[in-house]
Amino acid sequence: MNRLWIIFIIFSLSPANAWHDVGHRATASIAFDAMSFEQQKSTIAILKSHPRFAEDFASRMPDSIARDSALVQDRWLLEQAAVWPDLIQTLDDEVRRVYNRSTWHYINEIIYLSESDESAFGGKFDHNRETTFEPPLRQSLNILQALRGNILVWRNEEFTNAEKAVALCWILHLTGDLHQPLHNVALFSKPYFPTGDRGGNSVEVVWGNETRNLHTVWDGLPTDMEDLEPSARTVLTIETDTIDDAAIDEWSSHHAGLARLFVYPPEVKAELLARLTRNQSPEVNLSREYLIRARSIARRQVNLAGHRIAGLLTEEY
Repeated sequence: MNRLWIIFIIFSLSPANAWHDVGHRATASIAFDAMSFEQQKSTIAILKSHPRFAEDFASRMPDSIARDSALVQDRWLLEQAAVWPDLIQTLDDEVRRVYNRSTWHYINEIIYLSESDESAFGGKFDHNRETTFEPPLRQSLNILQALRGNILVWRNEEFTNAEKAVALCWILHLTGDLHQPLHNVALFSKPYFPTGDRGGNSVEVVWGNETRNLHTVWDGLPTDMEDLEPSARTVLTIETDTIDDAAIDEWSSHHAGLARLFVYPPEVKAELLARLTRNQSPEVNLSREYLIRARSIARRQVNLAGHRIAGLLTEEY
């Protein structure tokens, strides 16, 4: 049974279903496979110190996993850690107050709907696009700052295992988010999206007999795949990849470029602009070619994210 089908089974049994759970669980599973047995065990040992381990991990483990081997249980725990930063958004107010960090999931690099929009904004935006991190960890950070801050906690012996366990969840999750192009950008238009389209959340997509927003479509791409085996090109990238602090900025810049080319290609911008100038809601139809290309990108991004998570957790960088 291939890795994705295992994840599908776990996903269907999990009480915390979300469209992008499959992608995050897949990246964690790939990272788990990239670790040595000793690294797997030491990572899970720290995770078990999580302050909400009993409520959000142990009590949510499916019975079929709990009856299986320790290795299967450890894999599930790492996958659960990868979705935990989204899970806490569904919990009570006090849990959200302590743990939820809404701005940590994205950074808004700028994509303009039209050339006139670029002139209209004049480069002035009220968005945190800083990339450096200065302690402490706090609510207002963006994804690049938060990832760096949580890596600092993970690697610093001055922090407790409970603090490291929370940081582990965020490293897993944010690295996955960073590899989804729409967590790196927002589309801006002075008259239509003056504060951005929230990473595609404000753009509706015709999807069969229903509509989904563009962000959800990209989050859900891994669910359309029978397997997530990497292509030869992706394997080559993994074999030659450098994982260090500078690479984090390079990843985000590259993924913003993917968004410019493949999430908001000229035909999507043109359709949006035509509808908006007619005072219609922002909605697009995605072509078969668009979706084939998007699935190919998603497959590569999931594999790269999993490989890079393992590197961030285990390499001296």
